Amino acid sequence: MVKRLPAIALIVPAAALVLAACSSDTGGSSATQVSAGTFLATNCAESGAPTEAQSASGTAITPDISVLDDDIPSIYIREGAAPAGELVTAELRAGSGDVAALDDIITVEYCGVGLTTGALFDSSWARGTPATFGLSQGQLIQGWVDGIPGMQVGERRVVVIPSDLAYGDTPPPGIEPGETLVFVVELLGVGA
Repeated sequence: MVKRLPAIALIVPAAALVLAACSSDTGGSSATQVSAGTFLATNCAESGAPTEAQSASGTAITPDISVLDDDIPSIYIREGAAPAGELVTAELRAGSGDVAALDDIITVEYCGVGLTTGALFDSSWARGTPATFGLSQGQLIQGWVDGIPGMQVGERRVVVIPSDLAYGDTPPPGIEPGETLVFVVELLGVGA
């Protein structure tokens, strides 16, 4: 099951809990609380360790994750964040172009951060060049196969991927075993 949340812009003070309206793909309605605390802030264009922040800026994705949607996004993860139990997607910016489907060739800008460490493990923004690949079963982690279809060109989306839909206990270097992954993905094109 994929839990889809609408984008809700928030500024989250460290001392306060902020409520944001959200809904899941089951049609139900609930509230997401953004937890107060210390955050690990990672800019998608900067390699190296995340910086410590006393508040999280941007759009609330889960109680532990917020994303600042600038030209180059920044991801804020509350220290001690709980691992994801299911795949979560949230739209940061709407698109208006072609829609990505399984087995399409897509071109994206993206970055990925580990939930436990807040460390950036991969980023096309940091490399300075978009990535093009097949959106196909067996070529990508299952979280991308499940979380990217339906995006429109121009859309920017957050995809929070639990370990069992990512690399599990045998990840590549730079990712902790059993790690939940947080991606910001911007779809630039569909097709060859």
